Amino acid sequence: MVEFDKCVRCGSCLKICPIFEVIGEEQYSPRGKLYLLQIMDMIENDKELGKEFRRLLFQCTLCGRCSETCSSDVDLLKVWHEQRGKAIHEAPEEFAYLDALRDALSEVKNIYGLDPEDRAVFWMDELEDEFPNLEEHVYSEGKTAEVMVFLGCLMSFRGSQIDVVRGLISSLEKEGVDYLLMGAEEFCCGHPLYLTGDDAGAKQLRDHNRDVIHKAKAKTVVTCCPGCLIQLSKYHELGDVEALHHTQFFDRLLKTTPKTKRSEEFAYHDPCELHRILGIKKEPRSLLNKMKVNFREMDLACCGGGGLLRMTDPNLSDKVIQLRKAKERIQDTTVVTACPSCREQLLSAGSKTVDIIELLAEALEDEQ
Repeated sequence: MVEFDKCVRCGSCLKICPIFEVIGEEQYSPRGKLYLLQIMDMIENDKELGKEFRRLLFQCTLCGRCSETCSSDVDLLKVWHEQRGKAIHEAPEEFAYLDALRDALSEVKNIYGLDPEDRAVFWMDELEDEFPNLEEHVYSEGKTAEVMVFLGCLMSFRGSQIDVVRGLISSLEKEGVDYLLMGAEEFCCGHPLYLTGDDAGAKQLRDHNRDVIHKAKAKTVVTCCPGCLIQLSKYHELGDVEALHHTQFFDRLLKTTPKTKRSEEFAYHDPCELHRILGIKKEPRSLLNKMKVNFREMDLACCGGGGLLRMTDPNLSDKVIQLRKAKERIQDTTVVTACPSCREQLLSAGSKTVDIIELLAEALEDEQ
C-alpha cells in the first residue's frame, strides 16, 4: 500500500487545516487532495483533474498539522513533498512562476536574486557603528570559530529583520561567544527548493555550506530560521557539528537571565516548522520564563507564511494571517515569535511583533 492509500477519509484534518479554514472548500483540505490523488491513480488520462491537483498542491503551507492529527498515520508531509516534485517534473510549464526563484538560487544562491556579496552588506552597514569589530566576525578563508551563525536569506536581505540580527549579535557579544557569520560565503540553505520537491538542487547549496562550516572548524551552527534549521540539522550532513535554533543555543548557554523590564502582556506564536516539524517547544518558553516575560499562549496554528504560499498565492497567505489575527485578538498585543517568516507575516498583517532574541538582548543590555 502506498502512503496516501492509508487515508480513510475520516476528516480529522479538515478542522485544523489553515487553508480549508479560510476557503471552506473540500478540495483544498488534506482529505480532499488525497482523494484526488487516489482517483488520479486510477484515471491517469484526465488532464484537467491532473492540472487541478497540481495547483492545489501548492495551495498549502506545509505546516504539518494534518500529519500530526492524522488518525490513519499518513505521513502527509512526505506525500506533499514527493507529489510537488513529481508535479513540477511532469508539467513544468504550469510552474513558470517559480522559474525566477530557481534561477536566483542557481545563479546567485539566494532567493532575492541579489549579488552574494550583498549578504554581508545590508546588516553590516546598519550595525557597524554599534559593533565596531563586526567585520572581524565575518568568515573568510582561514578564519575559525566555535560557533558559525547561519542567518539565512530573509535575515540577510530584508531590512525588516535588522532588529533580530542586532539582537542576535548583541547577545553573542555580551556572552563572549566565539562566533563567525558566513557572510558572502553563505548560500541559501536549500529549503525553498526542498519545498518544491527539488532535492538535487537543494543538495548543491547544502554541499557548499557544509564545506564552509567545516573549514571554519565550527562545533555548532546557530540559526534563527526554522526552515534553515530543518535543512542544516536533517540534510546538510554536518557530521559532528551540531545545528541549533537560537532559542536552543541561548537556553543552554544561560542558566539564568536578567528579568525583562517590559511589563506588557505578550502573545507567543509557535512557528510551525519549529515546534511541529522540529519538535522544539521547550526552549523558547524556557527563555521567556527565565526573563519573566508575561505571555499567553496562542493556538498552535499556522501564520500562512510557510510552504512557499507567500510566493504561490500571496492573497491566500494574507487571508490566513488575517484570520489568525482576528481569532486570537492580537490587534493591540505584541506577538513574540522565533521565526523570520512568521515575523514577516505578522508585520504584513499590521501586528506588533518581536523575536525572542530581541527581548533577550534588551534584558542583557539592561543588566549591564
